[in-house]
Amino acid sequence: MARKVKRPEPQSDGTADVLTVLQPNRSLPIGGRTVTVRELGFFESLRLHAEIAGLVSDLVEQTDDGNVDLARLHRVCAQHPDATVALLAQASDQPVEWVRALSAGHGDLLLLTFWAVNADFFLQRVIAALELRRAVPATTGPASSPP
Repeated sequence: MARKVKRPEPQSDGTADVLTVLQPNRSLPIGGRTVTVRELGFFESLRLHAEIAGLVSDLVEQTDDGNVDLARLHRVCAQHPDATVALLAQASDQPVEWVRALSAGHGDLLLLTFWAVNADFFLQRVIAALELRRAVPATTGPASSPP
């Protein structure tokens, strides 16, 4: 039987969560400029499907419950450096070359901010893939033998 994977509920009064959902964008000084990291839009997700799919696929391999900690995130991004840079550049409206030239500290800050803004986007896809993976064996079951 398939088991439904639920995302952990945040522990708060909900006010900050509502504001984050309504306005997830974050601005921060990075690499000598003020950068706004925004949530990926629908069209962007279609255009960047290959990059997103690669990250989601490897995130699914890194978790069995939908939780993605910082070490897992870094591991997956390291496996897909070009996709990661493309997504960071798109979400921050910066050139790919600028993202590639960031120092390690600024790159980490941009990545963590990107994840804070776009985690729900990715985790919805990770959880859906985990649920599908669990449902497939349950629906196929063992082969029946002829009478």
